[in-house]
Amino acid sequence: MPSCATIPTSQESSVSPRRKPEIPLPPHIQRVKAKGRTYLYLTKGRGTDGASRPIRLPDDVGSADFWAAYHAGLGKPALRFSPNRMSQLIAAYTASPEWEELSEGTRKNWRLHLRRTEAAWGGLDVRGIRPVHVIALRDAYKATPAAANNLLRCLSSMLAWSVPREWRDDNPVLRVGKLQGGEGYEPWPWEMIELVRDRGPRWAWHATAVAVFSGQREGDCLSMPWSKIRDGAMKVRQQKTKCELLIPVHRDLAAVLYDIPRLSTHILTSSKGTPWTKDGFRSSWAKAIHGTEVNPSPLKPIADAGLVFHGLRKSAVCTMLEAGCTEAEVMSVTGQSAKMVAHYAKQVNQQKLAASAILKWERAVNA
Repeated sequence: MPSCATIPTSQESSVSPRRKPEIPLPPHIQRVKAKGRTYLYLTKGRGTDGASRPIRLPDDVGSADFWAAYHAGLGKPALRFSPNRMSQLIAAYTASPEWEELSEGTRKNWRLHLRRTEAAWGGLDVRGIRPVHVIALRDAYKATPAAANNLLRCLSSMLAWSVPREWRDDNPVLRVGKLQGGEGYEPWPWEMIELVRDRGPRWAWHATAVAVFSGQREGDCLSMPWSKIRDGAMKVRQQKTKCELLIPVHRDLAAVLYDIPRLSTHILTSSKGTPWTKDGFRSSWAKAIHGTEVNPSPLKPIADAGLVFHGLRKSAVCTMLEAGCTEAEVMSVTGQSAKMVAHYAKQVNQQKLAASAILKWERAVNA
């Protein structure tokens, strides 16, 4: 099992202090900065012909006066208020060391969910949030199950963080199930992987091979340097989990690495020979997969099947499990949690058992 201890860096006090993040604002609120001060205004329908006149609100988003004026301006009844408010918890959590330890991508994604939480629960007592409230907030996004489930993960992390700090005594999200249909990404069938190899641009095949034969996330594949491959193994420090892994290079990946020209310090590079940025890679990947309306890509069957790059990581997991690897062995390659690998193993085992059952059934009928 991989060690997930975070290795401290040697940065000294020359690093400038981090600015306190602004509390996310509820809908219809605009920050206006003038003469060194920040003012808050409520304008319903701002930017439309039916916009209301701006209403000046109290400056402190976490204050009872702000929320009373906000709901009065919207014509809504005032909420029960407490000095132990969700808005204060969100501000404390996003200023914590634990928040900073999250990957940049996770923080960016969770800020959206925290803004939604702030808008719905900002003035409520943290201690008063119960599973029924969590279900209601989750179900507000039921049209996009994956987003709803990610909202639950964000809430669970924050409320679990709040328990030892005595904001509340338990985590109500633990008693709320995820929505069906939001389980994530489908693994790629091998014929789709081979389609990229045979008909895709070389850089796309290189990226696909690194992902599927290493079992790593997109960001870790893009940031992988040549210097971390030595003596037939690759050393990976995962951006999201901070886990350090030493993974033997799969023989098929070794052949691909031999084919990749060394244009920079990174294994995967753009057509300019420079390391990929995440946005640049995703843009080029989308063009390679979809093509254009006039000139569709030969890889379009991948897009039509709803397959995304992250599904290659799941392909690696499923392939290892189907090959007879133990869950612990898979975890040592991917750095995933035991719970996640067990979830995939359950799916793989179900398919094997079903195939065995049908085969026995057919044999019994023919006997």
